[in-house]
Amino acid sequence: MCDDLPPVDGSGTGPSLDDFFAVFANYRRRCVLHHLREERCASLGAIARQLAAWERAYQAEIDSENLVDRIETELFHTHLPKLREVNLVEYDRQSSIVVYRDPPAIVSALLDLCTDRDIPK
Repeated sequence: MCDDLPPVDGSGTGPSLDDFFAVFANYRRRCVLHHLREERCASLGAIARQLAAWERAYQAEIDSENLVDRIETELFHTHLPKLREVNLVEYDRQSSIVVYRDPPAIVSALLDLCTDRDIPK
């Protein structure tokens, strides 16, 4: 039934609501978007370090050894491709720079709703 909904961008060719909800279903993808919304662009390493810091803030007992490397690998292989599929980020492999694209209003609204839960104070 939801597959019958028009794409969010109204053009008939963009990502659907289901696509955005699938992206937002993952904590790390939301955190990438939170970080990039503030910074506009960042290196893959900088994003991984920020996500590791937020995760450590929530779970002091988290296994920190190689955490940044594990997050960076997961971002590269799993999360950035999913974010690219819905046109929320661009990623240049050569420079390792991730750029936040101007998202539809639904993305900003979803990020606003998740901020207090996702980002430690």
